[in-house]
Amino acid sequence: MGKAQKEDKTKNKGLVTLVIVLTVVGAAAGFVYIDTFYGTARLQGYFADVLQKDTEKEQTENIIDSQEKMAIDESSRTTFATFGESFLLCTKDGVKYFNEMGDRKWNDTFNMTVPQMVSEGKYVAVGDMSGKTVRVYGEDGLLYTVQTEGDLIQFALNSNGYLSVISKGENAYSIQIYNVSGTLLKGRVEETDGVFPLASDVSDDNKTFAVSYLDASDIEPIGRVLFFYINANDSEDYTDSMFAAVEKNDEVIPVIGFMQEGLLAAISDQAVYGISSTGLETWKYPLENRMQRVSLLNKSYVVVALGDAIANMDGREVGTVCWIDHNGRESASYQADGEVDYLQASAQGVVIGVDKVYSGLKNSGKLAWNYRATADVRDILPMVSLGRVMLVTKKEAVITEMKGSQTGSPVASEETKSEHEVVGGTAETLPAAEEPAAEESQNASGEE
Repeated sequence: MGKAQKEDKTKNKGLVTLVIVLTVVGAAAGFVYIDTFYGTARLQGYFADVLQKDTEKEQTENIIDSQEKMAIDESSRTTFATFGESFLLCTKDGVKYFNEMGDRKWNDTFNMTVPQMVSEGKYVAVGDMSGKTVRVYGEDGLLYTVQTEGDLIQFALNSNGYLSVISKGENAYSIQIYNVSGTLLKGRVEETDGVFPLASDVSDDNKTFAVSYLDASDIEPIGRVLFFYINANDSEDYTDSMFAAVEKNDEVIPVIGFMQEGLLAAISDQAVYGISSTGLETWKYPLENRMQRVSLLNKSYVVVALGDAIANMDGREVGTVCWIDHNGRESASYQADGEVDYLQASAQGVVIGVDKVYSGLKNSGKLAWNYRATADVRDILPMVSLGRVMLVTKKEAVITEMKGSQTGSPVASEETKSEHEVVGGTAETLPAAEEPAAEESQNASGEE
């Protein structure tokens, strides 16, 4: 190797190290650096959304609970999670659980600067992304609190309330696994130079956990997913409890999550992978577009919204939404009218947003409803069905029915309208179009 090449290699390695330092210290913000440097911006839209959610400045809250309405201060950081008719509200000052609108079951107060909430099954975890605390809740209130020694980087729940946490100390990273009682079951320390944990998750059988790493110790990055046993009896024949690994050269794998039958979905800047419970790659879904949005909230599917085609590849049309099942097959698709800037997957279906037009999509890829918002929408969360949703704007949250084509401010459904006055006026509800708007859509292959 010539002197110039050696200098270039040294320079590139230094730049990689700088990029990764920014990544890990900045958590979600850092992923934008990773993707820009390594992933040719293929995940940029997705991480731009994460960055926007996780780095908002502390704001003044004004949450009003009453039997008739729920108003939200325009500058608040309020987020919701729905559980059928029940729902949980989270702010920087605490969480509240409601059996239904106006019927608060319990609340827990705290002080967090940048709260982030994740839900899995009937459990919710709230972590302070500018601090060191994670609190886990069930239907009846707080279950346990975790205090990390280092700064919180990432956390995830399984369907039984087990928690995985990644934190960063002064000289090393820690990955810790807790059960539903808050007992520490497993701890792992990562001290290797140039190796950074990005994401973690716990299997729903409570036996294993997976961690996605970025190895930036050389010029080209290596994306690596490692699998570990939790219980000592399972791991006695394995060094450091690790029983399997999947490695991808020149790829970054910032998103992982366990799905049906123990399958782990791993999303990189180049493909979606399915990895079996034994740690073997079983399928690959290549990407020829930038990934604009992705969701693993419905454990039956990986739902992906595609952006621009990657250079020198054919790609799909911008705004294509794909359902990838646990066998790696594209079971359905839908063509949106432009770049998708909102995606919320659930067992009931998928809600997407293009500019200010939101659509409810069945998991078959069929269109169920359209809603044209006249105010900024923060979330549209399906409740007991795809048509019954919690619609959250900057000023209010309302449970409403979505049918056909609608436009205007949110309005309470007929079932709750007499009891729950919505702050902010009324809505104009348009009749469904002459053609069957609630059913008109692309079929599973995306054809009309």
